Amino acid sequence: MLLGNHWSLVLSTTTEHRCSFESNADLRCSSQNIVALTNLLILETNEALREYVSTSNNDSCSPHIPDEVPTTTVAGFNMIEKLQDIYAKNELFSLHLSQVERYQKDLFTTKSRMLWNLKFILNSLSNLKMRLDYLLKTVECLIKAMDPSTPVPTSPAALNLPYQNCYEKKVYGCAVLVRLRGWGQKVKEVKYWQKSLLSLLCRNKSTRNRTMSQTSSSATN
Repeated sequence: MLLGNHWSLVLSTTTEHRCSFESNADLRCSSQNIVALTNLLILETNEALREYVSTSNNDSCSPHIPDEVPTTTVAGFNMIEKLQDIYAKNELFSLHLSQVERYQKDLFTTKSRMLWNLKFILNSLSNLKMRLDYLLKTVECLIKAMDPSTPVPTSPAALNLPYQNCYEKKVYGCAVLVRLRGWGQKVKEVKYWQKSLLSLLCRNKSTRNRTMSQTSSSATN
């Protein structure tokens, strides 16, 4: 129910631009959608973090952040570079959430009385990965709308983490959620989302139209 209500908020957002991919012809593509999706990501990460630390099996949410956990930064000198960085970091966080899921299953294996808690945690993590997937598609759409020749970043390599004992796995899981929330805030705070994107989209569209017009005139002559 919560997920459905959240998604309806995104779909009601005004769209400045729409682009189509073979895999999803109706995908909405807009800077406002990024902001809306990011707000929901932050909200759901807060919920997942509360669920994570409320279980007696995850009583080790340390302020220490392991080096392997992605940073919260959004890098890039221009909007397309920032979008590419957001795309790459999005995929990386999704990989780490999948690893947290595996660690949680390991941690709860010997405590059958806590399987109900595991169900809630896994559901929260699954919702976060779904939200990241929505955001990934929207970012890809924007990249292609701004510059069709710009490729999206390649998928990151599989994780190879050093954590062996329960404490390390608990700290890691909490750190991933804390960093994901912080990254969501950084994405939302990227300045001039709408103004910059609209300006680039209009400029790119004008350039393409002018090129097509010149090509058509040359063919006629």
